[in-house]
This record gives sequence, C-alpha cells and structure tokens, in this order.
Amino acid sequence: MRILSLLFLSVIHAPLAQAENRVFVSLAGSLLEAEITAISGDSVTLKRASDGQVLAVKRSTLCKEDHAFIAAWAAENLNPSAAPAPTAAATPAPAQKYSLACQVLPVKSNRGPSDGFTRTFETSYACHISNREVKRDLQGAKGIVITLAKHAAEASGDLIVLQKQEFDISIRSQAKMVYTTEPVQLTYYQGTPRSGVRSHGLVLFILDAAGNILLSESSPDGNTKFAKEIMALTEVPCVVDRDFKLQTKAEVPTGYIQF
Repeated sequence: MRILSLLFLSVIHAPLAQAENRVFVSLAGSLLEAEITAISGDSVTLKRASDGQVLAVKRSTLCKEDHAFIAAWAAENLNPSAAPAPTAAATPAPAQKYSLACQVLPVKSNRGPSDGFTRTFETSYACHISNREVKRDLQGAKGIVITLAKHAAEASGDLIVLQKQEFDISIRSQAKMVYTTEPVQLTYYQGTPRSGVRSHGLVLFILDAAGNILLSESSPDGNTKFAKEIMALTEVPCVVDRDFKLQTKAEVPTGYIQF
C-alpha cells in the first residue's frame, strides 16, 4: 500500500513542478535523498525526500558530481536576469595534506673590506624542499618566493621587496629538489652615518594545483601570515610596510641594488 500511495502522490505532483530527487553525497560520505528548492551563494536549500524537512547545506561540503548537478539546476531554474550563482569551479578543491619540509640556506659572497667602508653583498637563497611522503608524489604544485631587503640606516621601518619568483614543483615520494633564487647585489656603508641596503630574508609558499598553501617558510619568522598581501604583489621591486601593504609613494633605492 505504501508503494501505491507514493506512486499516486508522484502522479499528482508531476504536472505541478519539475523537481528532481537526487541522492546527494557529502565529502564525509553521508547520503541525503532530496530535491533542490533554492540556491543562494554557496548555500543550497534541499527538501528531504523522507519527511519533507527543508535543510540548508553548504555546496562546498558536497562531492564534485553534486556540484555539477547543482550548477545545471541553477542554469535551468534561476532567473537569467538575476545575479548568477557561483559555479562549481568557483569552489576551491579541498587541500590534500602533504608531509613536506623545507630548509632555506643563504648564499652570500662578500666584496669590499669589512672595516667600515662600502661593502657589496651578492645574495641569494637555496630552498631545499623535501617530499616526506612514503608513496605519494607531489605533482602540479608551485612555489612562490619573495626576497627582502631594508634600508641599512633603519632598524625598523619599511621593507624592500627585491624579487617575486614562481617556480614549478614536482617531487617524487622520499625525494627532494633545490630551487635557488636569482642573485642580487646589495651595497651599503656601515660606518657613520649608515646608508645603503641590506638583505632581510625571504618568504616562501608552496601551493597545490588548486592554490591551497601546503607549506610556508619565512626568515625572519612571522611573515607567512601576510600570505594574502604577498600574493597580491604584482610589480617588484617595490616598497611595503611591515604588514606588506604597498607603499606607492616610497621610492626603491635602486642606486644600491643591482640585479
């Protein structure tokens, strides 16, 4: 009798709407048979088939097949004149954790005497990146590294972003690679008064193919928390404050820097 009742109800409601029940699958593996009733941003409103209860579910918690179904439903049912709902491509893929390690070693060569007169340092950094995974290779990743300097006369104050370099990363399990930044020559006078530019470390990010940060390193420590600001830098060399906000009116002291 229950089967006949359900069939009878489906016959009654079929002409009234084109709703389609679907078994939605979450990233955690749970199942939910329901139909879509509305979409707002990343939130999908579902009407559960078993009892008609209305539930709001984050699209990012569902599997990629459900993303495609939701996008197709939105294209067919939403008002074309309204603002389009984000597509599945707008939702970043969950980050896959990798066991990575990185050792950064400065590479410096000195020019000039060390008795207080003008000195020139040619500086770069060797980034030794290790994939500690036993079986998983790291493919399609990339590194982003910026090198920093500061005015020799200032213990604090603005920073100079000398370089921003991107490089591809593919490392087999239990293997490593080395990336070395391009050398830069910095000149300074350590007498009185001090002048010129001195090296001030680097910031390194390793991102997967979806743009998720897998590993970050910085010297001095603490600069990795400014990932958003660092990623936004497009023109270097440039001057930034200690929160990595671009200082558009500050001039880069190019007389002390040679690439």
